[in-house]
Parts: sequence; structure tokens; C-alpha cells
Amino acid sequence: MRWETRPMARSSQRDDLETVTLRLPASRPVGDLPRVGLASLLRIHRIEPSEIGDLASSLQEMAAEMTGAGSDVVIDYRVSASEVAIDLTGDGRTLRISAPRS
Repeated sequence: MRWETRPMARSSQRDDLETVTLRLPASRPVGDLPRVGLASLLRIHRIEPSEIGDLASSLQEMAAEMTGAGSDVVIDYRVSASEVAIDLTGDGRTLRISAPRS
């Protein structure tokens, strides 16, 4: 498992956007890592968990499903002024879940 932070291509509308990536190998138990990663980003960006609804539980379920199918999973977390978005890639597909910031 490893974390990495990559700046995204900058544009005039989204210059505050960067991506934090978590890579989960299928050979290791996922546990709460995806949810803990999200909680850490929320704390850094001073976002109350109540602002994003059920995003954390959806993230946890989707990551467990993908690793349970025997696939490595790459999770990209993105926080902008208007939303929190998470892309999960694994098991031959990419899924996006997001929640607007209130």
C-alpha cells in the first residue's frame, strides 16, 4: 500500500484541485484505510463529515467489493471548493462517487 499526492493540471476554474492517491493491493485486507484516508482529507480541508453525507460508507463498500474480487484498487481523492470526489479503479472498471460541499 502507498500514498502519493499529484498536482492536477491547473485551469482557471479549478486551481485549488489536487489528487491524493491510495493504492491497495488485492493481497492485503482493506480494512478501514479508504475511509480513514477520506477522514484525514476532510480534517485537512476543514470539512465537516456531515457535509458529505454517506460518501465514507459508499467508499468503504466499493473498495471492499473491488479488492474482494481479487483486484488491486487505486483510489483517487479530490477536494475542491465545490465538491469532494473519489475515483476507484479496479476489477476492470472505474467508479466515481462524489458529494457537493455545502
